[in-house]
Amino acid sequence: MKTYIFTGGIGCGKSSAVKLFEQHIGASRTATFSADQEVQRLLDEEGVLSELSAKLGTAAVLIEGTVRRANRTFLREKVFSDSDARHVLESILHPHVFFALEAQHAEAKKMGFELFLAEVPLHYETGRSVTADLIIVVAASQTVQVWRLMERRGLSEPVIEQMLRSQWPIEAKVERADVVIWNDGDSAALAAQLLTLARQHWHDESKRNP
Repeated sequence: MKTYIFTGGIGCGKSSAVKLFEQHIGASRTATFSADQEVQRLLDEEGVLSELSAKLGTAAVLIEGTVRRANRTFLREKVFSDSDARHVLESILHPHVFFALEAQHAEAKKMGFELFLAEVPLHYETGRSVTADLIIVVAASQTVQVWRLMERRGLSEPVIEQMLRSQWPIEAKVERADVVIWNDGDSAALAAQLLTLARQHWHDESKRNP
């Protein structure tokens, strides 16, 4: 089983790229993992909520009757304005995320999938890079990143600037990539690049290993 990592900057369209690539290869042949989706799942886990409250303060958790949930607005504002708080949050979440990634990778291999697609936004930043056959960086200009985050997520420009500063510059990621998908255009342009990627890398690989 081959493993491809999709990474890049916030607002660059990594999730869309993974979905399009999966469509080109075929869902029956691929297994996927999203670090962002795993983080969202973890933020509803009681053990994680207890850690958040203990290490980042009670404001990190909202209590509504008998239900507790992460205060995502507080966490976003806190970690992107305070690097120490961001490191604390990462120390809580990242071990769980990598454990889930490794577990899903092993399960996909056991089930006979041909390709494992993992979307790992902080692949370079974590210092714990996942072993992969191909690293694909989905990139966009900062102007487009800011526009997408404002339009699609309703974030303010100051918050977006803090988020961008917390990640590696997209240029640094591009330099380390095996493949770069430039996503400043529309969905059709992105789809065309992913089709080319599938033809050049995956289909060629399939021919070499029938």
